[in-house]
Amino acid sequence: MTSHRFLSFMGALTLLTAACGSQDSGGSTGSGGTTGSGGSNSGGTTGSGGSSTGGHLGSGGSTATGGSGAGTGGATGTGGVTGTGGVTGTGGVTGSGGKGGTSGTGGTAGSAGTPGTGGGAGGHAGGGATGSGGASGSAGATGGGSGGGATGSGGAGGASSSAVRPSKGCSVTNGVKTITTGGSSVSMGLSTSTKLTINSGSPKMSREYIIDIPANYDPTKPYRLIFSWHQAYGSDVGNANGQYPAFNGPNFDAAHYAFFGLKRAATDAGDAAIFVAPEGIGNLPWDYNRDLPLFDDLLALVDANLCIDDNRVFSTGFSFGAMMSYALSITRQTKLRGVVAMAAANYNLPGEPTDSNAAPIAYMGTTGMSDGTCPWGTDTMGGKACNLQHAKDNGCTIPAGNNIPTTTAGSKKYVCYDFVGCQAGYPVKTCTFDGAHTPSSIDDGTSSGDDGLKAFIPPLAWKFMSQF
Repeated sequence: MTSHRFLSFMGALTLLTAACGSQDSGGSTGSGGTTGSGGSNSGGTTGSGGSSTGGHLGSGGSTATGGSGAGTGGATGTGGVTGTGGVTGTGGVTGSGGKGGTSGTGGTAGSAGTPGTGGGAGGHAGGGATGSGGASGSAGATGGGSGGGATGSGGAGGASSSAVRPSKGCSVTNGVKTITTGGSSVSMGLSTSTKLTINSGSPKMSREYIIDIPANYDPTKPYRLIFSWHQAYGSDVGNANGQYPAFNGPNFDAAHYAFFGLKRAATDAGDAAIFVAPEGIGNLPWDYNRDLPLFDDLLALVDANLCIDDNRVFSTGFSFGAMMSYALSITRQTKLRGVVAMAAANYNLPGEPTDSNAAPIAYMGTTGMSDGTCPWGTDTMGGKACNLQHAKDNGCTIPAGNNIPTTTAGSKKYVCYDFVGCQAGYPVKTCTFDGAHTPSSIDDGTSSGDDGLKAFIPPLAWKFMSQF
């Protein structure tokens, strides 16, 4: 569906409920080359408790590893009840409570490892230049209350990043003209967005998509590439012009919410990216077996004509689009560096794949605790299960009883949890919020509802992607 108009809110909600229903869902890594050794780096300064959310103090922080070298951790700060994994504070209201623990001391940070060489085409190089230990977690922040603000981090300090791997298109000077010829503008979209078609699948069929290329595109600069998959009863046009199905909410336009707000977040950060928004077929738009070739074909087309970093390709989406992104995250790990799935589930997608566990992948999942369409669910089904799957695949430490810290209904706050112990450079982040089935909740501690500008997810999603 290419119209930017949406059904009435109640009608859309009913249909979306049918899309995920009681159940929902969601690549092989290019070989990493030789991972740079990190020497014997120490863990950097281990942060103490950090800010707490709902009484959980962030733990002292995991020791950063440098390449394949084994780092040794600094002394963990004490104080309060030590939480596992670190709970990111919610919408900015700092809770009162007990004093955070004293910062533990750490050793001297080891030097960065030698960047790993790239894997096969479309994959991301393993290892890369491993960051030095760095400081994990903030020290001595106020904890204990139902606070917000700073992250009480227990994640690894100085996560490794893959070396830049320029695409074939970085040698093409007229790539923008080649890829956009025959295209058209996007209704109420950005001037940088172009609507196009590609022949894809078996048998071949014409498929529509939208590509957004920075106005000051430099054919020698490898850009991040972000796939953005629309929800049920949505469209590529609605994705590109920011008209999420909240329809009457404020700031749902191209300037504020194109590609689920990530375009604005990237622009605000001064770090432009290339976006691709495929168009689905029908009201329940994605079918894994049919649309996996579409992903592969679009990636190959962009890779051949535009300058992207093959080690920094990402996917995001909401609802059915989150299911498609999750499916790619468990089968296309060699082509994707990371995924941000908003209201994901691991069922109901036609052709639902099983986890290939081919390689680790950075993963961030968001779910509203009042979402009855694609709910948080259980250890094996729903948004929670998607996060646990990637935590296991990435070697993260799983909280006792699989009890991932979450927010509560009525709090008007979100809570993010960063798993600890994950393979360096492959974090898993879970954000739950006080809201229903939406990618654009405000959740600032005092407000509720949806807003394309005030939504808390876009800046967090961009921060998650841009760390690589």
